Amino acid sequence: MAIVPSIMASRSSRVAFLSLGALLSTTYILLPGHASILGSGGQQQFVLSDHAPAKRVAVIGAGAAGSSAAYYLKDYAQKHDFHVNLTIYERNAYVGGRTTTVNAYDDPEEPVELGGSIFVQVNKNMYEAAKLFNLPIANYDTGSPDGADQLGVWDGRQFVVTIHGDGGWWENVKLLWRYGLSYTRTNSLVKETVGNFLKMYEEPVFPWKSLTQTAMDLDLIPATSTPGSQFLTTHKIGAPFSSEVIQASTRVNYASNLGHIHGLETMVAMSTDGAMAITGGNWRIFHTMIEKSGSNILTETAVTNIEKIPETRTWLVKAKKSNGEILEDEYDDVIIATPYQFSNITSQSIKAPEKIKYNDLHVTLFASPYRLSPKYFNFDKDLVPDMILTTLPTDYDQESRKVGPARFWSVNILRTLDRKLENGVMRREYLYKVFSPTYWTDEEIYEMMDLPKDSNALTWSYRKLWQAYPIEEPRSTFQEAQLDFGLWYTAGMEAFISCMETMSLSGKNVAANVVEGWTTARRNAEIQSSKLL
Repeated sequence: MAIVPSIMASRSSRVAFLSLGALLSTTYILLPGHASILGSGGQQQFVLSDHAPAKRVAVIGAGAAGSSAAYYLKDYAQKHDFHVNLTIYERNAYVGGRTTTVNAYDDPEEPVELGGSIFVQVNKNMYEAAKLFNLPIANYDTGSPDGADQLGVWDGRQFVVTIHGDGGWWENVKLLWRYGLSYTRTNSLVKETVGNFLKMYEEPVFPWKSLTQTAMDLDLIPATSTPGSQFLTTHKIGAPFSSEVIQASTRVNYASNLGHIHGLETMVAMSTDGAMAITGGNWRIFHTMIEKSGSNILTETAVTNIEKIPETRTWLVKAKKSNGEILEDEYDDVIIATPYQFSNITSQSIKAPEKIKYNDLHVTLFASPYRLSPKYFNFDKDLVPDMILTTLPTDYDQESRKVGPARFWSVNILRTLDRKLENGVMRREYLYKVFSPTYWTDEEIYEMMDLPKDSNALTWSYRKLWQAYPIEEPRSTFQEAQLDFGLWYTAGMEAFISCMETMSLSGKNVAANVVEGWTTARRNAEIQSSKLL
């Protein structure tokens, strides 16, 4: 996730690499299925008991992980005969976390994804939730509005590859000629590596207790402990495919070059099929999850302190609302569903989980009646591609962390808009999105269009700085989900695989473990009670 980054891709990126065997993903996404702790019964009937007090659970954060934790926790609790009262604390005024929309021209009829833009059919949690909740899937066309190439990879000096995106046989021949066996080897490696990961959705792996041990058991440590560049070389995948196609994907998905992202995340960045989005914003999936969970949702409410109450094995949560009101409540379980270092939570009871390092990602949205200039890109065609990914030139330090001469990770046309001018005339404008490691100025936008700043070519803009992309350096151990008895953490998944779907999976896994713990405790109590009879 995406990217998602990666979080955040476009219409053209969803289709442009179909010619590469649907390998290249430019979204903050991931993948499939699950096997519940409930076994195959799934929707069996249940009868709730009245003699046991309701379990009280606090969820901190209403993003993908927090909303999923609440949704699946309520489902598992009911199926295991537990009453549960859920409270979700969210410091923002909205839910959905990094799946956030803003309105182009401040028009509610023109929402634009600022965060996680798309997901795919194999993202089972999100896809199945969208179907179950009957949320409308956005209808995307697959062609350029002006007949331009759909995708190009630019190294800051020239386009190293362009793809028209029609999937024609001649285009496929050209790509196979250029990339040869690297193309087919990558396809096989993605299937093998991601296939091992997908077992985390299924029994007997799900729900897992230790992410580190699970990665070892599924033979994923060789991928996570190796830089993407080395992982590819080991499997006989090299330039130009690795530098032009795979690195372009890791840059747009995770703001990382191949030398500074582990092999598993590299493979995830190359996984795609059936990309889609929810009309009005993907946040609607997580909003509906919260509604279905029956949770008490407290927006604009920041948790300030969590402390253990040893006598009762419970947790005291203190929070502050935006109006200054102080809240204090006691819970059986607490799920921290946000990166701990951003939460500003204080505690004498909690050993802080590992700090997650993130890349700064500057997202710039803007609208203009003009296309980007071929002159800026040293391009000999009349129109530059709708989606422009970037990579490093061959004479640049390939082990660099930096963005290189391109200065941005990607720029693309999201869609065209029909804008009504003051004189009543309708004008077509292009809605753009830029990902960059630094603030992208108006001057740089005008430079990309080869227009003077006073040309009134920039009709709307919006900027956001995200800490959305974890720095996925190679590693072989990962933060575990259980911090203490009754205290859980979802963000350890970020260093393993980061996207909307895997954060949802992390929340679901915690939910399953919580209910499994309740079930075990109840069973042990029943055994002890029977011994006393």
